[in-house]
Amino acid sequence: MPVTLASSSQGIRNTYRRAQEALRKDNADYAVDLFLSMLELEPELAEVRKELRDLQVSLTRGKKANPMAGMKGMGKSMAVKGALKKDPAKALVLAEELLKLDLQNQAFLDTYCEAAEAAGVLSAATITLEAVTKLDPKNDKSFEKLGHMLVKAGDASAARKAFERLGELRPGDQHVIKWIKDTSAMDSMQKGGWEEEGSFHSKLKDEEEATALEQAGKSQQNLSDMDKLIITQKRKLEQEPDNLNLYRPLADTMVKAGMLDEALEVLSQADEMTNHADPLIQRGISEITVKIYQHNIAILQEQGDEAGAQEQEAEMNEFLLEDAADKVARYPNDLGFKFEYGEMLFKTGELDQAIAQFQQAQRNPQHRIDALYLMGRCFKAKGQLDIAADQLRKAAEELPVLDDVKMNVIYELGEVLEEQGEMDQSLDYFKQIYAVDIGYKDVSAKIEAGYERAKQNKA
Repeated sequence: MPVTLASSSQGIRNTYRRAQEALRKDNADYAVDLFLSMLELEPELAEVRKELRDLQVSLTRGKKANPMAGMKGMGKSMAVKGALKKDPAKALVLAEELLKLDLQNQAFLDTYCEAAEAAGVLSAATITLEAVTKLDPKNDKSFEKLGHMLVKAGDASAARKAFERLGELRPGDQHVIKWIKDTSAMDSMQKGGWEEEGSFHSKLKDEEEATALEQAGKSQQNLSDMDKLIITQKRKLEQEPDNLNLYRPLADTMVKAGMLDEALEVLSQADEMTNHADPLIQRGISEITVKIYQHNIAILQEQGDEAGAQEQEAEMNEFLLEDAADKVARYPNDLGFKFEYGEMLFKTGELDQAIAQFQQAQRNPQHRIDALYLMGRCFKAKGQLDIAADQLRKAAEELPVLDDVKMNVIYELGEVLEEQGEMDQSLDYFKQIYAVDIGYKDVSAKIEAGYERAKQNKA
């Protein structure tokens, strides 16, 4: 028996009355929250979900899609994915938060439908997709998704109508023509009452799989090597979903193909499987997240939205700092994470905290020179020039070749000595650079100034 407001608890009915009162007072945001609280208690309450979607459609209509919604919803999307198997009901509640961010975001809608299906509340998906098609009647992806969800829900008549509308948007599409034909047959069976339980669904599923395999075989000829590799890696993962060694290579290939969101989802699944205990997976998630930020920043800059780009850059830096701190807390023995956290602290001016991280990170041979160099810069910024010089000398002594790294170190050391008034010593370091790269920073000017001082002293 379907759940209705009339058959629901007194508490839900009271909340509904409060929602209606909020709407009368033009407090739509509060009404949305009240509707969501009812649906959390009773997910099958279709009439409330439909009223919620109608309200969200009215609030969304006329507004431009939020280009930053995908980034802002990244954490929520990961939370939904993480809860799908363990707690599908919770996943559906979390997925509602995605739709509050942007009802029209296709990735959010896909995640929401996945959560609705996992929770066994297909009406949540169909009601939502119907609302979205009202917002954008030309959104073919929404009609396609709606048709398939209605088939799963067993509503052949509504599914046929959705596919017929899709046919108007994709005239001549053989897949759509077949879906219309199949749902028309299904509708006739249901109305005639002669469908054997499960027989049509099984047939439809088998035919769809056969068609998909046939189309895959044909399309393979037109795929790039990268696409073929991704398909191969996905198939291996489907066959061995518990094999953690398959997740990172697939994510890496997706990143190379520019599929950043998909790569992040793959690693998030692996992270969930390891209970967030694998530092390599954690590092991969961080790297992809930064790439997504950088991609969004580049788009905003191309659009001339400097304010938006700066906002995204600030969010990225905040993410990097919080992420680095989290990794240090989670993996206290990983000196590489301590170095990265120290770098972020140095950039934000937290010098004492940065020094503390670098002092430990220098025990890692891979980061020792950089840790000494940045420690020297920290002490220099604090005005503790003698300690800064000691750190920079250690770094310089351990670098046998005067390459770019060593030039950075001894230039910084020269500047520290210059500030201390040790002009002859500082000039010796600048000369080392000058002898191999006359155009390095302002070293030519420093050399000329040094010789000028020597002339004046002789005079």
